[in-house]
Amino acid sequence: MLSLIGETCTRPVALLVALGCLVPLADDVAGTVVASPGVDHAAARSGVAGSVVDPADRPDAEAAAASARVLVEEATRSLRADALARARADTLPLPTPARETAAAARTAPDPSPTPGTGSTATTTMTPGTGSTATTTMTPGTGSTAMTPGTGSTATAPVAPAAVTAETAAAATTDPEAGSVSGAGGPLSWAPPAGYTSYPVKRVTATDSLTTVNGRGGDVYVQLSPDHPVGPIAITDCRNAVVIGGHITVLPSATVNGADQRAIYVRNCTGTVHIEGVHIDGAVSGAQSDGIAVNAPKAVLQIQNVRVDGLRGGASGNHADVFQPWGGVREFRIDRLSGSSNFQGLHIFENRGEIGRGIIRNTDIAGTDVKPIDKGGYYIWTDCDDDYPLLLDNVYVTPRPGRPFSQSVWPSVTHKECPAKVSEGMATWPADDSITGGVHEGRPSSGAFVPAGTVGLGYTSPGY
Repeated sequence: MLSLIGETCTRPVALLVALGCLVPLADDVAGTVVASPGVDHAAARSGVAGSVVDPADRPDAEAAAASARVLVEEATRSLRADALARARADTLPLPTPARETAAAARTAPDPSPTPGTGSTATTTMTPGTGSTATTTMTPGTGSTAMTPGTGSTATAPVAPAAVTAETAAAATTDPEAGSVSGAGGPLSWAPPAGYTSYPVKRVTATDSLTTVNGRGGDVYVQLSPDHPVGPIAITDCRNAVVIGGHITVLPSATVNGADQRAIYVRNCTGTVHIEGVHIDGAVSGAQSDGIAVNAPKAVLQIQNVRVDGLRGGASGNHADVFQPWGGVREFRIDRLSGSSNFQGLHIFENRGEIGRGIIRNTDIAGTDVKPIDKGGYYIWTDCDDDYPLLLDNVYVTPRPGRPFSQSVWPSVTHKECPAKVSEGMATWPADDSITGGVHEGRPSSGAFVPAGTVGLGYTSPGY
């Protein structure tokens, strides 16, 4: 909205669309033109009062017009600077080691995938026992990429346009305002262009860990469209895409001697896109992570994923909703809902470097499913981590009986970089690598990924 301050205008008012807001440029007006509430805050920063000015107080209409132009230009500059500052979180450079890794990945030979050559190893577990049997299957060639649950051939998406400072500034500049309303709209990041032409690896096993080896190339992993499957591992790929499907963890804490993970990404070097998957961890006897990563050269995208009822403990599997424990070049999360009786987002640098992290529209809830074996921190960073981390519209519901101030780490009692909790939001003012914070409780509109909206029959909202 736009208010013309003054009774008359001697010439039309030109409008400039800037930064997603209407910013007026007065050509020659009898009074001062002030912007709508969308730019009042910028005017305030420039020392401009948002009050009405009577044209009778102006001895000269031309002088009023000149003054209006100056004030609008100042407000516009302030808005643009503010927007670019907000956009900085999405355009921050990687730390030096990560930049070197990224540069090496860009200069490395581009492996060309050979359709039908990737092997799928399936490890079958008998529930309740420690015995396993391993078989290896080589899929045939000529597979057609199908949209999960639809039976129709998918169309390759158009590659997204490059993001520049100008295009970022032209988008919504308030992350809080854009995030909640965007929860039902397009997702933030598209899969790699042309993914529907990747070699297809179909996963159907229900009582086993299925390992999909990309053999250095690209792979389109299709979970069964009509029934839940067991956990999967995606290894040694360039790009990989998983869209839709339901994974139910196995009734065990380990598989083949390693901690169980519903989805495990290892040694991939391009973009791994995981979208629309429902992970069910509420299985008696199960201890499992939701999604774990050990791929220092990869960019991981997790969008529209729901992880329910993970179980674990300090003496067993820690049951993280998400953990890049082995390092990742960048992780990107938009719309993730998860629950666990032990931990949530375990995103500190453990055994590998993290180049950058973005978490948007995410809600994590603590549960009190017995037995409770310590834990209770549902976001975990570290004072020594120096990778840029953006927390935008992130919520944590503590485990029943546990205070919010002791459900994030570093907590409020940490000696080096304690959390500050104010008005239901935790921030880390002593850690300048973290932008944003974590809200206590659940989003007012409910889970970002409601039950029944992902999994079998999933349809992507687009990008």
